[in-house]
Amino acid sequence: MIIKIKGVKKIMKYFVESMDADGVQTLAFYKNELDKDLKEIELLETKRDIGGEMWCEENERFVEKGDCDKWCPVYSPCNGKSGRCRSLKNGFIQTGRRFLLTEDGLKEIKGGKDAK
Repeated sequence: MIIKIKGVKKIMKYFVESMDADGVQTLAFYKNELDKDLKEIELLETKRDIGGEMWCEENERFVEKGDCDKWCPVYSPCNGKSGRCRSLKNGFIQTGRRFLLTEDGLKEIKGGKDAK
């Protein structure tokens, strides 16, 4: 989702809770989790993996560019003719930035054993 603010594109950020997380979530998702029963959540920032693997929702696996084509029984191109399949979703990689989400907001964690 892209949000336009005064003529500038702002890209929604996605986060994971751990290095081996299965999927990414928005900050709003984690704020909702915080409201339920947690006092704080440590989050790792992610970004789109442009040119990397993509997630196939139909086959529930990562695919490389070119692995998804007409040979696939569930292939359904976005434009109805050819190209990217509707089932492909972006892959994400971690940026290395860590954050702590509390009731006071989101603050970046600097330093520590993982600091560069």
